[in-house]
Amino acid sequence: MVKNRVLENVVHSAASDKPDGYDPVALTAAAEKVVIRGNKRKYARIARPLRFYGGITSAQEVGCNLRCKFCFSDKPVRRPHSTGRFYSPQEVFNALTKEADKHGHRLISASASEGTLGQEHLLELLELVDQSKYVFVLETNGITLGHDRDFALSLARFNNLHVRVSIKGTNRKEYNSLTGAVSDSYELPFKALEYLIDAGVSCSACVMISFSSEKNIQSVKDKLYAVWPGLLKSLELENITLFPKVAERLTNAKLIPNTVRSRGKIISLKKAG
Repeated sequence: MVKNRVLENVVHSAASDKPDGYDPVALTAAAEKVVIRGNKRKYARIARPLRFYGGITSAQEVGCNLRCKFCFSDKPVRRPHSTGRFYSPQEVFNALTKEADKHGHRLISASASEGTLGQEHLLELLELVDQSKYVFVLETNGITLGHDRDFALSLARFNNLHVRVSIKGTNRKEYNSLTGAVSDSYELPFKALEYLIDAGVSCSACVMISFSSEKNIQSVKDKLYAVWPGLLKSLELENITLFPKVAERLTNAKLIPNTVRSRGKIISLKKAG
């Protein structure tokens, strides 16, 4: 659709004055114009049970400030104008907790896009969660929180919150290849973790390693250790799943993963010798 193409044009225009990619901070503002309306946010689905974390009920958000080539989420990220509908924080909370009760889940979340779009919506949702028995897992790439220290610090008032910061690659070069974003913005999720830890917010990190060498994996571990040694205890190392759309994007970008996840197992694609 035309409107979806308009947003994708922002990705290209945001890269016009950057040497190696678009500015995800600029894309944040552009995406929010599409998926935020007052205190409401767009969702594709607002309650579904997932097996992660031993069982969690999650809403599927619409809108993101990165364009990761390995991302399983397609229309919610790349066609936000024509995907989903707007929900208030109360509507999302009610749907999540109703479904969580059915499955005996204490953890709830919103995922499949970027969790920090629409600060007003998010903070109101977290206020509701904080008055309940549930714990909200905030899934984020760390771009917004790393750019806006005050936003990160504002999360310190919530007790029923854990922030999971997803790092897209083990260094700037990988990050730029995988996301298309300006390589300098690779530092933002590390800043986000620094701000969250300083504020006493429960948080953890995960890193996409499907395209990384063992040397580079160790390097990003060292970088996280420098932020806070405790991050290594809960560190998640992520591998891609080759869904059809993911495989198509990677092929078009001439990106070949070293490892993939298939049916719960990690499979090496490296050629012997």
